[in-house]
Amino acid sequence: MDSITETARKIPLPPPYTLHWLERGDALAEAVRLAPVEGAGTLVVQHTAGVVSFAVVLEPEQRLSESQMAFALGMVALGDALAAHCPPERAVRLVWPDEIRFDKARLGGGRFAVASGAGAGDVPDWLVFGAELIADRDHLAEPGRFPASTSLKEEAFDPVEDIISTFASYMMLYFDRWAHDGIEAVTNRYLMRIDPPMLRGVRRIESDRLVEISPSGGGKRSAPLLESLGRTGWRSDTGPKL
Repeated sequence: MDSITETARKIPLPPPYTLHWLERGDALAEAVRLAPVEGAGTLVVQHTAGVVSFAVVLEPEQRLSESQMAFALGMVALGDALAAHCPPERAVRLVWPDEIRFDKARLGGGRFAVASGAGAGDVPDWLVFGAELIADRDHLAEPGRFPASTSLKEEAFDPVEDIISTFASYMMLYFDRWAHDGIEAVTNRYLMRIDPPMLRGVRRIESDRLVEISPSGGGKRSAPLLESLGRTGWRSDTGPKL
């Protein structure tokens, strides 16, 4: 795949996105650094060492207790973008709340950052949604030793720049649906992708929590969304685990 500079220059993005790219470093951390200055629509892309990562700055109008659902929106946009650019016979799925799997193998996940000092009742100055995906595993002598993970290259996904462009468009689409149809229009799509599927029960999001109601009528309430991020173990300090 192209270097990050070459790839980033090719990414077609609708307004109001502003593209930034990194040769090295953490895309989420860079978006956090730029957020107070560059503002909403800042999109940071980094593609090195077998991983592609990108992060977008958001400026919410709702209190954090509500605006944190932008994470679910970002995961829906990411899942739908991947589904639009992969072989059609295999599924893109989510593991609550932040892991992405393709054909049951780990592909990466979503990340989230909130402006420091923002409490549940405050409107954050900014939020950042980020994604990290295993672009390739070319550096591995024996990729087959890691059957729990896969990569965009191995699974014949479309080019990275197409995935990021589609992700950006889906973000705009789902923010529009949130504004006009309510957040359930977004969270329902999020729930549809979460594994394991509920066979006969009900799964819904209440406030900032996932609630699963079993066929017998008992409810299972998860930890709050933001406290649950990272607990699936899909990521190490350097990126998605192989």
